[in-house]
Amino acid sequence: MSAIQTVVNDFGILSILMLIGYFLRKKIRLLQDLYLPAALVAGFIGLLFGPQVLGQVSPIYIPITSTIGSWAGVLTAVVFSVSFLGTKPTDFGETALSASVHAGMGHQLQVCIGLLCAFIFIQLGYDIPLGFGLTPVYGFYGGHGTALSAGTLFQELGWEGGLDVANTMATAGLVFGVVFGVVMINIGARKGKTIYVREPSKIPEDVKSGYVKPEDRKAIGKGVTFNDVIDPFGFALCWCGLICVLGNIVRTLLIKINPILSNIPWFACCLILSMIVGTILRKTGQDKYIDRACMSRIAGFTMDYLVCSAICTLNLTTVVTYAVPLAVTIVAVLLGNIIVYPLFGRKIFKRDAFERTMGAFGQGCGVVATGLMLIRIIDPNNQSTAGDAVVSSSTVGYIWMIPYFTIGPALSFSWGFGKLFAFSAALLVLFVVLGRLLCWQQRPAWETQKRVYED
Repeated sequence: MSAIQTVVNDFGILSILMLIGYFLRKKIRLLQDLYLPAALVAGFIGLLFGPQVLGQVSPIYIPITSTIGSWAGVLTAVVFSVSFLGTKPTDFGETALSASVHAGMGHQLQVCIGLLCAFIFIQLGYDIPLGFGLTPVYGFYGGHGTALSAGTLFQELGWEGGLDVANTMATAGLVFGVVFGVVMINIGARKGKTIYVREPSKIPEDVKSGYVKPEDRKAIGKGVTFNDVIDPFGFALCWCGLICVLGNIVRTLLIKINPILSNIPWFACCLILSMIVGTILRKTGQDKYIDRACMSRIAGFTMDYLVCSAICTLNLTTVVTYAVPLAVTIVAVLLGNIIVYPLFGRKIFKRDAFERTMGAFGQGCGVVATGLMLIRIIDPNNQSTAGDAVVSSSTVGYIWMIPYFTIGPALSFSWGFGKLFAFSAALLVLFVVLGRLLCWQQRPAWETQKRVYED
């Protein structure tokens, strides 16, 4: 089979898995209640019914090829290539400022907890690298995209299990973010912390099932070009391809300048170039050729294939090998999120404190979509500032995320625990000080803000 035939075959297998994942999510109530993306369900189907599980006892199984395992690393570059194309500058008002400071605290908390857990297990004699301690923030705060990016770097640096560990962290964060987020919402509502509803709203059935009825369907983007010239979506993909090629060229040039720069990954070059090209286009007025909605769709469907390919090729042997450190670290980070996000949210957010806190908690457990879903339960009519807060902080959060998942894996091998932990803890203290100086509230907003549902 030729290389291009292999790519098409892999694409077909992943597509079939995602179709199965979608229809299972549409029919099974538990999957809906857990709000699991179809790509995640599809990945587990491929894992369980592929060569690693079913293939061990049956001659008939889903043919998950070895080449599918390489998809995640390549698709990460595609996802990051469109990150800043067509975006607008963040209005850095009170909402963005407080949300970004709060998100920074959550990010650094996960780094510190993870590093402490790794250090303790290393002292106990477990054969894990210090970089294990960075995988929680890649998975919980960063989500599958960041986890897979950093995990690929760990593999290149010699830790083969890094990709599987980071991917497991991301999956745990996504699932527990929804489960515990809903629990926290119900407790908060009973304590009178909600501003826009007396009790949590139920997520609409169509949102849970993932099927949009014909009468409710909306456009997923706008055509910048006419079809007879070039397909509008194809035109959007051309910009994505441009960034990917430029990223590869820049990385090659950097390596020629100094071989030590080979530690800079391709996806990081794509991310930086996306920011540079996006800014140039915006400053020169040429961003009229970019439809942000189309760029979001490119990132969205690429992320689906990325997650599916990563989960279905997850090395179960590695997961079992690191089972105890994984379980303990996941619990520690989850408890940290449950305690710290509400603790600082009540002090930092000037208004909609509970709504913003729950959005931040969801975002800090993997993806912005989880945060927005939790917000929908306590702000069904989108009356609060919580949605804007989550989106703003996720964008600004790249400032501290990029260094951690691009050079963090390498630093974990060169710096050692003391230096890396001291640096990370100092940043955590900095965010706390910024919150204290710029955003601190004497009383939580739910005690002072007028409730809309009482009007």
